[in-house]
This record gives sequence, structure tokens and C-alpha cells, in this order.
Amino acid sequence: MSPIPGITGAALSAFDEPADDSGSEESSDELPSFEVGLFPGGDEGSSFRTQNDPAAPLQRSNYVERHGAVDIRCSCLDVIHGFFSAESETFATLIVLQFRFDSRKKARRFQAVNISLEFGGMKPGETGPEVFKISPDGSLSLVPTSQHEEVSREVGLDVGGGVLGATATARVGWTKTVSRDTNDQTTVTGSIDLKGRNWGKANCASWTLQENATTKTGVPTSMRAGILLKRKDEDPFQCIVKINATVDVKSAMERVFGGKPKDDPVLFDPSLEPTNNLQKYDTEELGAINLEDLCEVTHTRAR
Repeated sequence: MSPIPGITGAALSAFDEPADDSGSEESSDELPSFEVGLFPGGDEGSSFRTQNDPAAPLQRSNYVERHGAVDIRCSCLDVIHGFFSAESETFATLIVLQFRFDSRKKARRFQAVNISLEFGGMKPGETGPEVFKISPDGSLSLVPTSQHEEVSREVGLDVGGGVLGATATARVGWTKTVSRDTNDQTTVTGSIDLKGRNWGKANCASWTLQENATTKTGVPTSMRAGILLKRKDEDPFQCIVKINATVDVKSAMERVFGGKPKDDPVLFDPSLEPTNNLQKYDTEELGAINLEDLCEVTHTRAR
């Protein structure tokens, strides 16, 4: 196959209209997988680009939306601006997000997903808000499995003997059996990171979702996550959302794209009213909210 100009291995993407595969779906477990970005850039004006509405550019609810053999969505459920506590003069913002990772075809799945939301100021050099708390945070184990395996191997020895020039060979041996228990699980790992600079407060919320490598049932299909920011002022700020995934080989080969991500940054304005979609929040005590109560992870077995 001749190379396609401008296309590299890192540009493989599954997020296109599904190709016709009315034939049987064969298992791809023995095939290689590919690291793909869920932000195929395409050409200017590409439908893969998630843009801010020119008429209402602030705090869009649809952060990311990709469709294909496997789908990804990231939407904002709530944005609340206020104070960290009634006694402090520290400003704060609470953001609640909903992530979805779905397969539209049999034997298609996400093997791993990496998510990062990097916050910053609206102008170069502005540090923007601090990522103070997230949920889920740390390592979360889902659907643990234990599997007992026994591997047998025959070990033999050839023995030869001759009488009057005739040679007879016999094989004697034994069987060696190794027993072991294999434990595995689906995992979600959250962390607060410093990205784009090596000074100042943490500015990035990150999550990594990994499937159970033994059962190959994919990553969780749904995750609701919370982010609590501390702000030093009431200035507008922005967030760059990046999501990359490892998918099964058939999904990765749906179509090849080139280019860099061109999704618009999400723009925040602290002067906007709270959304209060999930519940009514106390804007004077955002630091007292238990983010774990807002977190929810759902795992549905891949078909």
C-alpha cells in the first residue's frame, strides 16, 4: 500500500461514519491494537471540530462528541461559580462532567482512555485557576476477576540401543505442570497534575481508564466526574480538553485521518449564574461539597 501524504501511524482514528460490515464480526483479540487520538483534525471546518457557538460562546455544554464504530462524548452537567467558603475570600468553581464511551458494533471496544482537562487564563502568561480537588481521585477498581491456569509441558529424553548394527530409539519422559492464579480488574485512575509549565499550582485534571486485560470487556461506558477549582480573581478563564484512546484494531482501521485537534477551548465566565441542574448548590460553600457524592462510574460488559 502506498503511503498517504501527511498521514502517520499516530493519526489513525476510528471516529467516522461506520463502514459497511454486514459480514460476520470476527474476534480481534489476537490482532494488534492502535493508539488513536479522539480528536482527528481533518480540514478546516471539519465536522469533527467541536466549536463554541458564535452567538453564545461561553460555557458550552458539549465539550467533545465523536461518532463511529466506537463513540465518545464529554458533556458538562453543571458549572457553579462562587466562593470556596463563606469565611474566605477565595473564589471557586465547581464543574461536573459526564463522559460516555460506547461501541456501536459487536467486538468493538475501548481498551484504554486517557483524559486531560488543562485550565489556563484567557491571555498568554495568565496562570488561570488551580485544580484543587477532583473525583474520582486515585485508583478505583471495578469488576475484579480471578482465573486459575494450568500449563502443561512434556519433557522427553531419547534413548537409543543397537544390536548387530540395528538401532532402536525410544522416548521416555514426563509432564511438567505449572499452576498459577491470575487476578485482573478494570481500573479508573484520577490525578491532579501540573502541565505546560514547571511552576505554580496544579492546572490539570486527568483520568485514565483501562479495561480488564484478561476478560477484554472494555473500559467503563459512563463516568461522571467532578472538578473543584480555586480562583484568585473573577477573570474569565479557559479549558483545553484532550482525550486519547487505545481501541481494537477494527475500530482503529475504520478510516485514517491527519491533522491536529482543532476543538475550541471551553470558555468560562465567573459572572454567569449557577446551572443547578443536578442539585441546588451553595455558592458560598463550594469547598464543603463532597465530590465523591457527585461521582458515578458505570461498567457495561462489551458485547
